[in-house]
Amino acid sequence: MSTENDKATKPTIETVLERINSLDERLNGRLDGLEERMNARFDAVDARFTRIDVRLDRVEALASTTRGEMLNLRADFIELRDQIREQFPALS
Repeated sequence: MSTENDKATKPTIETVLERINSLDERLNGRLDGLEERMNARFDAVDARFTRIDVRLDRVEALASTTRGEMLNLRADFIELRDQIREQFPALS
């Protein structure tokens, strides 16, 4: 047998469902906030990597140009050496 006091303290199904829904809304709000912060951080990291990629591309282009110039310089020295040997056979 239940007393009037027991009825006043026992939550109804509607009250329990309201509390669950409220908890769900609060939890979803917190998760949405966490997701937004994480997305912002990932975007910042991605922007940094993008800048690093651009810099690496520039370094790669410079290295490629420098390598090409060095190969041309080497070819010029070989050609100069061959010309000197033609002019001064005793140096060979």
